[in-house]
Amino acid sequence: MKIATSFFYCLVLAAICTPLHAQETISSPYAEVKGSIVISEFHTLDKPSSAEAIFINALLWSIENREPENRESQEEKSTIDIDYDKKQYLLESVLTNPRSASRYRYLLLVKVVDNIITILASDITYEAETSVIKLVKRLVFEKLQPEKKPKHKEHLNEFATLYKERIKQLLEAITTNSVPTITHWAEIKSKDVVKGMNKSECLLAFGKPASVQKQGIKEEWMYDSYTYLFFENEIVVSLIK
Repeated sequence: MKIATSFFYCLVLAAICTPLHAQETISSPYAEVKGSIVISEFHTLDKPSSAEAIFINALLWSIENREPENRESQEEKSTIDIDYDKKQYLLESVLTNPRSASRYRYLLLVKVVDNIITILASDITYEAETSVIKLVKRLVFEKLQPEKKPKHKEHLNEFATLYKERIKQLLEAITTNSVPTITHWAEIKSKDVVKGMNKSECLLAFGKPASVQKQGIKEEWMYDSYTYLFFENEIVVSLIK
């Protein structure tokens, strides 16, 4: 998938501000917007009390709970586009059903205004490895024909169920997790980490580490063979990058 930020910002506004006319073959919660099959929703939150706190908790949860990518090549590495000033982010996400081995890749656009969070899922694609040779079968939701193919209807229902639970977890995390202290905004926006930053700030700057090692109050985050962060009492005391 290729992220086109401005297109999806326009897409979420269309999804929220104008009536949506779903295709006859696409049942709720799906709708069609500018030829794209999407799931659009918004929620008014009583807590946290500020838009920044809602945004930070949502973003941190999304970063920490991303599924492994299972990509065939480094060129397909997933991306995340964050606009801290506008309090919005666009994240490529994966949902997997361990029972069916089905995997769904999609773009998640989250935007916060006042105490309202808008959430849009688009570019939804079904993925599964073929049984004969290890190739990945992909099927974009815009090509589904649920009125003709029962399997396509299963894909729609399966993703809707997985996605509903995912968003439920996201909203619970936003309202129940404590709001972290963020002071190193300049470093975060430039995707840098320095001594003195806390774990939340490191997640915002560098994303989720590949591995974590703990020894008492000390902790090591490894991102790759060249990048390590070392914490004591959850504060960066040393780093290799």
